[in-house]
Amino acid sequence: MKTQFYRLTFATLLGLLASVLAPPADAADELEKELIRVSKSILDHARDAGYKNIGVLKFAVDNKKDAMGGHDSALGRRLANKLEMALILNVDISQPIGIAKNASDTAATIAGASHVSSSRNARERLFLKSYPMSWGSKNLPIDAFYTGSAVLTSDLSKMLVGIRVLDGTTGSLEWVPGLQFETKPGFDELMDAGQSFTTRGIFDSANIKLTKSERQEKATEAATLTSLDVSDASDKQQTSSKHPLSADNPDSPITFEVHYDNQPQPIRIEGGLAFVAEPKEDQTVMFVVRRKGTARPRLAVVVKVNGENTLKKETLPDAKCGAWIFEPHMDVFGIKGYQINQDEREPFHVLSDRESIEKEIDYGSHSGTISISVFPELKSTPKSDPVTPASDLLALLEDAEHPEQKPSTLAALRSTLDPSFNHLATRGLIGGKSKIKASVEKTTMKRDDVPLMSATLRYYSPSDLPE
Repeated sequence: MKTQFYRLTFATLLGLLASVLAPPADAADELEKELIRVSKSILDHARDAGYKNIGVLKFAVDNKKDAMGGHDSALGRRLANKLEMALILNVDISQPIGIAKNASDTAATIAGASHVSSSRNARERLFLKSYPMSWGSKNLPIDAFYTGSAVLTSDLSKMLVGIRVLDGTTGSLEWVPGLQFETKPGFDELMDAGQSFTTRGIFDSANIKLTKSERQEKATEAATLTSLDVSDASDKQQTSSKHPLSADNPDSPITFEVHYDNQPQPIRIEGGLAFVAEPKEDQTVMFVVRRKGTARPRLAVVVKVNGENTLKKETLPDAKCGAWIFEPHMDVFGIKGYQINQDEREPFHVLSDRESIEKEIDYGSHSGTISISVFPELKSTPKSDPVTPASDLLALLEDAEHPEQKPSTLAALRSTLDPSFNHLATRGLIGGKSKIKASVEKTTMKRDDVPLMSATLRYYSPSDLPE
């Protein structure tokens, strides 16, 4: 039933977009611009409806280039996070509408609750709990949730987005009129959608002289072309040398291995997707990263399991996450768990069938995935982009994230959102176990925000959860 509901949702979205949209502008910050615009309309909609407190739930994502539908990507959560921060940046300080903090996290703890379900009871269960707010110490009841659906077209040239509202009084999930838009996905969106790619030629001396947005545009073109190349080649042969995780891909700077009980597991590449056998309960799990080629650059490697970074369990975009630094003298390194801080690690732990099903609800759209992104060291600073009137707000939204300590007021929260303060230099689902002593050396590296490669490896297909 859930799959049928998704198909209805996406088909409806495509119909709405066909009737209301003009061709998209070609701009690096197009998604942020649209979310700023949409957030203002959502606040007007909430005010007109008399909502006092609202939340944002993760988006449903349909990737037409992904044979598995793309529902295991991190893109849906990132779109929700971006929209939540845009609402905070635009809400009226004098008469603010309350905005829940990471509402999807609380929603995941409510048994039987689901905003994408066709069951009214499942949707209404979301309103049984009070939610932590983005500012202030109180948990408060929510009047309505805003969410959305996003469709990536099969040529990866467009992302179609629509906004819906789930009303707490009626339990109905409805499209919000006029809040649909079409945008061009950047390489961040492609990474979060689970696309695998390399960015050939982006790091030569000519491209370093481009502005940041020009380099990102070229990186997006390269990522799109190689993503399509990977999919098209793999449609015709089971193993493709064009996939970034293939040992035969000359553009990948590293090889990535998955070990169970110290035994390397074969990676199967099929239909543009990479797969590894699921681990058995209580097997030990380790990832091994090896350097390729004769060049020995300094690299930053971000590895996530089920959408959580193996450093501090961050869920930020890869370019903002802490990274494992692959120093020039190193040929190989291993990752045995989640490094919680400089001196403690949670070893990877393969969950039981029952635990795995429960964690599917927690992790939602990216359970059963391992993602790898590799960034080079930034040795030359790209040219600055021309300043435009909207640049300040766009920059705030690009880097905005909730502070570790929750502010007591909206004004205090706004004051923390300056990027100079927040920029971050059987069915075996893998989770974390009890912490152990394990020290790592802390170092610094100024890295490029354009990845050399990004890839997603699937190790566990989530079952259809009951509605």
